[in-house]
Amino acid sequence: AVVSTQSTGKLDELEIIESIYPELIEIDNQDLVNCQDNADDPDQHPMLRFNIKFRELHLAVILPSSYPDYAPAEIRITWCGLNSDYESLISNKLKAILSENEGECVILNVMAELSELISDIDVCKESSRLNSTEEIGKNVYSRVWYYAHHIYSREKRTHMLQWSKELCLNGFILPGKPGIICVEGSKMSCKEFNSRVRAMNWQLLKLQHEESPLSQDDTKFVNFKELIFDVHGRANNHQDLGQFRTFLGNLALGDIFQILFNV
Repeated sequence: AVVSTQSTGKLDELEIIESIYPELIEIDNQDLVNCQDNADDPDQHPMLRFNIKFRELHLAVILPSSYPDYAPAEIRITWCGLNSDYESLISNKLKAILSENEGECVILNVMAELSELISDIDVCKESSRLNSTEEIGKNVYSRVWYYAHHIYSREKRTHMLQWSKELCLNGFILPGKPGIICVEGSKMSCKEFNSRVRAMNWQLLKLQHEESPLSQDDTKFVNFKELIFDVHGRANNHQDLGQFRTFLGNLALGDIFQILFNV
């Protein structure tokens, strides 16, 4: 008997698609029955219609009666959440796939190519989102306050001074026991400083307070430096906190003293 290659070709392709994407495909049952009933009839080549919901895409597929030998698949794509640039990219890709695979079963190729294209689009969208977030972070300022049990280490202090220059941060270190660190600058730079300073070994280091978001007009410091006041104590390791409180008050930051020392 002569076998209808159009009908069997459609059914074979559909079976493979269902095995790979079982939850994505919706088939017109009447078309499927007609195609199955006439698979061995060379004079009958029913069309086959089905829908594929694929990521942000909805593919309405028609395999004409003479598909794939003499007629191409008809595929209409609708999408959700894609801008016009991506829509145009997908449409052009689909036209190219159909043209390059004329006379062949093409739906699996379409699915594979669109899957890769959607993955590329996702990467582009994520990159755009990160770039946007980065730009926002550069324009938002923060002022972050740390309380340390003590700050004696010359190595730690040198690192922090170097990082402040690298990250364009202002503020100060108050060495001694207790120790205070204040950094002021872009939110992104403050976040990077935080990750670095916490990676060092401390007996106690607490992020005591963060002021954010700030505008550039809200900043208080013009550089990053060590503060040195009168020292006292048996080891000369306690700086005069009264003088430190006055320093903060002169910058209209007097309330921070209470926050740092819980007084």
